[in-house]
Parts: sequence; structure tokens; C-alpha cells
Amino acid sequence: MKEEFEEYLRKLTCRGCFHRCPLNRPNCGRSSIFIKEAEEKFQEMVEKKND
Repeated sequence: MKEEFEEYLRKLTCRGCFHRCPLNRPNCGRSSIFIKEAEEKFQEMVEKKND
């Protein structure tokens, strides 16, 4: 499941500044907010998939 989450993060970008780094390789501390948000959405998707 960790690999699936990493793949999911690779497709998303940070919105903390103009660099728009991929969330799997962020370059600043502001990305933690967006990673947490992505983790919550990922968990929701997994739960829906398992229902």
C-alpha cells in the first residue's frame, strides 16, 4: 500500500509556492499540509474501493 500511496503522490503537485514540486519529492516544509491532505483523500479512496 505504501508504494500505491507514493505513486499517488507522484501525480500530485504542491501548492505551497510557484515551484509546484511533486508531492513525492517536496522541496519545502509547506508541502506537509498538502501531503496530509492527499493522505486523507487516498484513505477515503481505499475505503470506498474496499466497500
